[in-house]
Amino acid sequence: MVVFPTETVFGIGAASDNEDACLRIYQIKGRPSDNPLIAHFSSIDAIKKVCYVNEVANQLLCEFSPGPFTLVLPKTDPKIFPKQLPTLAVRIPKNPVIREWIEACGSPISAPSANLSGRPSLTRMTDVVRYFDGIVDGILIAEEPNLGIESTVLGLTTEVPVLLRPGSIESQALRRFLPNLVIPNEIKSKDSKSEDSKTNQSFVPLSPGMKYKHYAPNAKVVLLETEIFLSTFSKQGMDPKFAWIGFSFGSKTLPEVLGGNRVLCVANNIDYMAKLYAFFESCDLEGYNRIYCEMPREEEGREGLLNRLEKAAATSFE
Repeated sequence: MVVFPTETVFGIGAASDNEDACLRIYQIKGRPSDNPLIAHFSSIDAIKKVCYVNEVANQLLCEFSPGPFTLVLPKTDPKIFPKQLPTLAVRIPKNPVIREWIEACGSPISAPSANLSGRPSLTRMTDVVRYFDGIVDGILIAEEPNLGIESTVLGLTTEVPVLLRPGSIESQALRRFLPNLVIPNEIKSKDSKSEDSKTNQSFVPLSPGMKYKHYAPNAKVVLLETEIFLSTFSKQGMDPKFAWIGFSFGSKTLPEVLGGNRVLCVANNIDYMAKLYAFFESCDLEGYNRIYCEMPREEEGREGLLNRLEKAAATSFE
């Protein structure tokens, strides 16, 4: 079992044809047993050996891979984990070093994000070492993640294509190929029901991020529209228990409130996305009990970033 970087976040992976090794990932992370893993491949041809790839799927893979793009496809090789599911989430990482490593392994690598279940994914090697040194078999050293959030996940196993998880590849780009794409705010998914409902408990997700708590630090995350964010910062910016991340901070100068690096000014949504999880991790290490987050701007990167912020705000706690 190896922790490795991708362009999105760090993953913790095992050979997809080794069920025992894949199940160990769940034990280490404390991950619910029905929360699926994404199988990472070195090439489209490798995906075609274990999944049914129709013309649309092939076109999408050619357009968006290698990169932060995951497809859920019908599985043709029953030996690939998870054996009980007829579908498989597949993606090709962008870093050529990681693809070469996957090819050398002789098997796809099944991997969720390298974190404890429910917490923010890891994007810095220092955090990976702190969590996993001595627990996994190895940590692969390569370029650290630069996108900062997990891949876009698209399902192609139903009558219409469904955006199962937003990411840095946004629905607008997908609609160029899939005009009938269903996106989360256009459907009432089973994930939108209460976590206590029998329906949700029996729901088997096709993709990570659909059913369980995700992306939340220990600190309470509060997501605010810009005007309220600035007003709140003006009143409470000096409070040493609170941390802040956003685009601007009004009349208060940042050096006045920078104690413990608890204020992070980002340039745009892409910058926000790249720094978010590392900021959450730093805030927990430094003991802040509340993190105020400014709402993303109406620009590139909003879709995936807003999804992560909303989930973190809904599931974090004091």
